[in-house]
Amino acid sequence: MDWMDRERNFWIVGGDLRQRALARLLREDGHTVHIAALEGEGLVAEPLGPGLALAHCVILPLPVTRRGEILHTPLSREEVTLPQLLDWLEPGQVLCGGMVDPQAAAAAQARGLRLLDYYAREECMVANAVPTKEAVGPKPYRERMATSR
Repeated sequence: MDWMDRERNFWIVGGDLRQRALARLLREDGHTVHIAALEGEGLVAEPLGPGLALAHCVILPLPVTRRGEILHTPLSREEVTLPQLLDWLEPGQVLCGGMVDPQAAAAAQARGLRLLDYYAREECMVANAVPTKEAVGPKPYRERMATSR
């Protein structure tokens, strides 16, 4: 049995539409998903607390932080700092975040946490670049394709 065949406990803290989609997909696969500082589309945010210590993986936004220690939470009114989050975690827990800055990596390491940078993977950078380019380009992809037919 593969480890993903068993139910896992995920916390998704902060982020944007990508993290919303991930939360939905993980729930559809039968995993327990808790959300903090990420509201909308039927997601109900929970306060940070002792339940974080039970997480198999804590998923952080892309980028993890903005303005120093503040987590990137564009879809929430809540402001969460990295130390607030790390205070609830236990040594050995796994965190995944995108574009992890050296200060965040050092803070996690000092607490005995494993912080993995998913954006450092080439396939993530490439997959993220296409929708980003389309979003900022002159015409959305679908619109250009419709007019080119």
